Amino acid sequence: MKYDVIIIGGGPAGMSALIWCHTLHLRAVLLEQAPELGGQMLHMVHRVLDYPGMITENGRELRDRFALQMHELGLEWRVGSRFEEIELNARRLICEGRVLTGRAIIIATGARRRRLGIPGEDRYDKAGVSFSGTRDHSRYAGKKVCVIGGGDSAVENSLILSRVCPHVTLIHHSDNFRARGEWLKQARENPRITILTHAKAQAIEGGDRVERLIIEDNLTGKQNVIDTEGVFIKIGIAPNTELFEGQIDLDEHGYIKVDHSQKTSIDLVYAVGDVCRPLCLSVATAVGHSAAAAKAIQASFDHLSKPAAIT
Repeated sequence: MKYDVIIIGGGPAGMSALIWCHTLHLRAVLLEQAPELGGQMLHMVHRVLDYPGMITENGRELRDRFALQMHELGLEWRVGSRFEEIELNARRLICEGRVLTGRAIIIATGARRRRLGIPGEDRYDKAGVSFSGTRDHSRYAGKKVCVIGGGDSAVENSLILSRVCPHVTLIHHSDNFRARGEWLKQARENPRITILTHAKAQAIEGGDRVERLIIEDNLTGKQNVIDTEGVFIKIGIAPNTELFEGQIDLDEHGYIKVDHSQKTSIDLVYAVGDVCRPLCLSVATAVGHSAAAAKAIQASFDHLSKPAAIT
């Protein structure tokens, strides 16, 4: 099957790219591996107040509005897609036995929550290990919990959990926090929050549920045990670029390198949204990336279709 544009990924960047391709009269298809569209929007449990033109109760509601627009425009997308082969240089892929080719490709595979990779993390997922204090704080009311991380999300989650938990231990591998100063000041002044620096989580242990966290002092190498009923992991995100390793230029953290028009190191292959490490992680940024990429693709097609100048 031949398309003008193949979009890989169905989060806000991919959905926006599909809408923009339609606006610019480019025949496009969106392919998403997950069973539903939305990407990181599905993990936004708070009210969305900063997307211009609409306020929604959470990211899922915002996703529903994007999907409704796609449906009303009669656009083409598929969820649950399984990729057997992707050749970026040839702009060709095999998905569920079908060969698809595009004049251009937009990569919108987004990012995922970064994990610790320690014993017990997977075992106690949803049994004491959580990735969202905003979503799960009520389930841990009255319990002692730990939060791991040093950015805005970790400190904000510590403050949220301290409203319902008798004690919160915030654990960071150094004393250099990336979190905004006013939140960090609130955490340091909060009697329910203890901040441990130069500490690294080594294992999560317990019975049927989490009971303790093993940490190691980075300076002395000494291990300590923290009794806890919940471990909240807030150590950032990792780009979903495994499908493209060895084919495209990535930065030192695995994000796809792009120029001002979202063009990658491969001609007519673009990357949008969280997968290319935007300055601001937001739906609005993803939408802007997609608009830029679609316009750049249209301009490239127009240029290619023009007859060569006579000299």
